[in-house]
Amino acid sequence: MQKVAMSQITSSASAAKLAERQRFWSLRWKLLTGFTLVFSTVFAVVYWWFYNFSTEKAIARLKQDLESTAIGTAHDIDAEELLALYKTGERNAEGFSDDPRYLHQLEWFETAHRISPNVYAYSFILGKPSENRRIGKPATTGDELEAIYLVDSLWRFLPERALPFLEPDKPSPYSLRAFQEGETVNRDLYTDQWGSWISAYTPIRDKNGKIVAVLGADIEADHVFEVQQQLRDRLLLSFLATYGTLFSLVYLLSGILSRPLKELSAAAERIGEGDYSQDLTALSKSEVQDEISTLARVFQLMVDKVRQREESLKQQVASLKIEIDQVKRQKQVREIVETDFFQDLVVKARRLRNRPMEE
Repeated sequence: MQKVAMSQITSSASAAKLAERQRFWSLRWKLLTGFTLVFSTVFAVVYWWFYNFSTEKAIARLKQDLESTAIGTAHDIDAEELLALYKTGERNAEGFSDDPRYLHQLEWFETAHRISPNVYAYSFILGKPSENRRIGKPATTGDELEAIYLVDSLWRFLPERALPFLEPDKPSPYSLRAFQEGETVNRDLYTDQWGSWISAYTPIRDKNGKIVAVLGADIEADHVFEVQQQLRDRLLLSFLATYGTLFSLVYLLSGILSRPLKELSAAAERIGEGDYSQDLTALSKSEVQDEISTLARVFQLMVDKVRQREESLKQQVASLKIEIDQVKRQKQVREIVETDFFQDLVVKARRLRNRPMEE
């Protein structure tokens, strides 16, 4: 029995030392850490997808508005006046023209800009370099079409980025498509010497429906970037609010789940110290049964059995102790009886008892 007891004590001491060496990490923080890792990953993926989706939708909406503005602006341009300006108009020292026809065209562009404040319209013709009227050297050679800029609304708003009157340039494939195919063409975000833009090109027709020029409409990239930044800010704010709410819910839920386990752990420690008067009824008799209530019920049953077994062992130990004491006493008596001294005393006692009879 002593060896068994010593073995149990040694095992308990080893378990205690092992527990001290191991780092404790509560279930609550494990749940929170797991939630943080999983939801952060999901959050990043969903945020990135939703941001790209929203950005594409926003830019598509900008392109649609840009296209509608370009078509509406081109429809009300006086094409005959624009051609006459091209043929006889003169550029002033600032790079545009004081011609009343130029100012009339520019006034219409300003009206369109007030309707769509982010759109800047301009007009140009396309023709062969040998047939075009321009200021400066040709921008193309041979039969390759050349663009000659006419009226640009940026003269009223951003003159440093405006296209000078009668300035030649090599047309983009998008403006060529609009001129040659007679359809409105959108152009994705790009950068040129005047800045970064998204653009739309649509044909300008005369009274007979003939394509005589092209209207370009630009939205400055800064506005596109501003829209993207607004989307990022709003999405980030929404996702952070959702993230914080879910984190708080998981924190509360993890506390609710870990509280019964803490109570069971505390009860186990007290039982280990010999206190078996633990009442786990509140955990095992919950209205909705789950794994924790089952664990509490099994734990209570285990405590009862351990208490009964310990009481039985105590009784057995007490009975065994009595038997051991009796054996010890018998052994001690036997050892005393078998000694020469005791035998000598017995002989002397007999002599003393027999002496009166002899006399």
